[in-house]
Amino acid sequence: MSTLVEIETAVDALPAEQKQELFLFLAARLRGAGQLPPPREFSREQMNSWFADDESGMARFRETR
Repeated sequence: MSTLVEIETAVDALPAEQKQELFLFLAARLRGAGQLPPPREFSREQMNSWFADDESGMARFRETR
């Protein structure tokens, strides 16, 4: 395989678990090469706020069904 199209076609044929393994491999390579930004960090308070908002949205959704 020498072209991106050939690689994409080969990747499409992979089972899901191998696609995930390939994704993690590529992400590690890109991060190691300094081509990816560092992972974002969020405070516990910020995440708890998102969770609470999600839960209230789900409650509203269930009420309208």
